[in-house]
Amino acid sequence: MKIFAYTEVYAHETVTFITNELKCVQESHELLFVYSERKNPSRYILKNMINIPFRYNKIYNKIRWWLEQYEIYYTLYNFSFRSKINKVINDFNPDIIHCHFGTDFLKIISNLNNKNKKIPILISFYGFDVTEKIRNKAILIKYKQYLSLPNVYSTAVSKSLVDNINKYVNPYNPANVLNSGIDTDFYKRKSYKLKDEEFVFLQVSSFLEKKGHYFTLKAFKKFIELNTTYNYKFIIVGFGPLKNEIRQSIKEFELEKYVIMKESITPSEMVELASRVNCFVQMSVTAKNGDQEGLPNVLLEAMSLELPIMSTFHAGIPEIVIDGENGILCEEKNIDQYVKAFSNITNWKISARNRQRVVDKFSFQAHMNKLNEIYNDIHKKN
Repeated sequence: MKIFAYTEVYAHETVTFITNELKCVQESHELLFVYSERKNPSRYILKNMINIPFRYNKIYNKIRWWLEQYEIYYTLYNFSFRSKINKVINDFNPDIIHCHFGTDFLKIISNLNNKNKKIPILISFYGFDVTEKIRNKAILIKYKQYLSLPNVYSTAVSKSLVDNINKYVNPYNPANVLNSGIDTDFYKRKSYKLKDEEFVFLQVSSFLEKKGHYFTLKAFKKFIELNTTYNYKFIIVGFGPLKNEIRQSIKEFELEKYVIMKESITPSEMVELASRVNCFVQMSVTAKNGDQEGLPNVLLEAMSLELPIMSTFHAGIPEIVIDGENGILCEEKNIDQYVKAFSNITNWKISARNRQRVVDKFSFQAHMNKLNEIYNDIHKKN
């Protein structure tokens, strides 16, 4: 099958799930991948990839931004991008166009000519594109307009996101769940002996509001005050716009002695680090702009590495972590519950059951099998 895939920004550290999927798609199908901007140019090279920039001049872009912010109108028409993308699609003649992120789908569909708009299109939604973005009336109108087409199909990584799509967008073809998947052979715990005299918490994430660092640190401060007789450490790893704010919170709560901040790490470094800690923490929250998680891959990685999980009843997280079995879940921003969870999780041990749950339900092979079923289904219908 000939698959044309598009995402605007390729090879960013936070979306390795897309690069991994594309590498597998090119082994089973004839893949042409187009991107508009690329991170890490020496990594994640595919056999057949093309760069088509998506840019506007400053004045036009400012007008666009203003119309979008005030929810008046949302347009992604781009003359230069349109002419190039349609030529590439015409030459390749794909069976399916696969867009990663709903916002990138809007870039594609807004610039297809009438002939190419009839090609079956699959959208993969991941989180902000169907939580934060659908709160904007102008963007929601565009989603409704284009997902009402009978040749447009959609998936999302969690049931919570699928429910959002089907409720607010009401597409012609109801959205389906396509869970993320990870390489469980790669994310396998190394046999390091943990220190008896300390308990180490770990969070690995981008430094964004929805990752909940402020509330986590506030609760960790209270937990430390109540538990002064044991050596507790908290390692926070990542990068992003809230880096300085997180450093400031650590100082504000006088946690410098207990919290260690590290820059972003590679997947191999994640395996090494997670094999030396006791618990994984990610207290996700809904951001002020409505941004939410989809199905956080890092939780799958941590569970595959046999760590007990501390997290929240947020978006797709309860679909991964069963409260009381794989870890402890709390209400978002409930500091008292967080403090209690910090205390209770210290009694948990490394959990082979957590790894088995990921192997059984969230392996990368299971993800690819389901994706190929979806491709075949779409192809048969069209």
